[in-house]
Amino acid sequence: MTDNLEAISLHKKTPKIVNAIVEIPKGTSAKYEYDSELNIFKLKRCLTPGLKYPCSYGFIPNTLAGDGDCLDILIYNDVPIERGTLVECTVIGVLDVEDQNGEDYKIIGAPTSLAEYSSLDDIDTLCLKTIQSFFEHYKDGDDNRWCRVNGWAPVEAAYDIIKNSQLDSDGKTTYTKNSGTTNIVDFNNG
Repeated sequence: MTDNLEAISLHKKTPKIVNAIVEIPKGTSAKYEYDSELNIFKLKRCLTPGLKYPCSYGFIPNTLAGDGDCLDILIYNDVPIERGTLVECTVIGVLDVEDQNGEDYKIIGAPTSLAEYSSLDDIDTLCLKTIQSFFEHYKDGDDNRWCRVNGWAPVEAAYDIIKNSQLDSDGKTTYTKNSGTTNIVDFNNG
């Protein structure tokens, strides 16, 4: 057992299946982040009234994204999943997001128990639009934060992002800044 949730091993079937740690249950309007030094979840901020996370949200342990944190993951599921839960997820796509800190990809996956989900095509288009709209607005009202959503990319792009974000035994990653994810799909405009 580890004292640091960020150090949990990669799933043996990564990048197709990943371990995910839930930070924020679906339907929550508060943003929590895991603090690896204290080994607790801390309240970071409250969202604009009326906004709620459309999916449970967390991170993929043993990865390092362009913003210096573990890679983010949205867990597509009907019910909220409790904070601190480890969920084995089938990767199904990625939302290409940038913010004030740079690239901030949002991998989307579904619990492996939901075998019917293997790509973005398996998720209702309205749900994808709702998730995209949430990230376009969840930093509204904060003058020091901004967010730009470039659209959805297919599962193959998510696999590449995960592979490039994996930490090796020395704690280093092969992460390289992407010049733009290909095959972006904007479900709000198409």
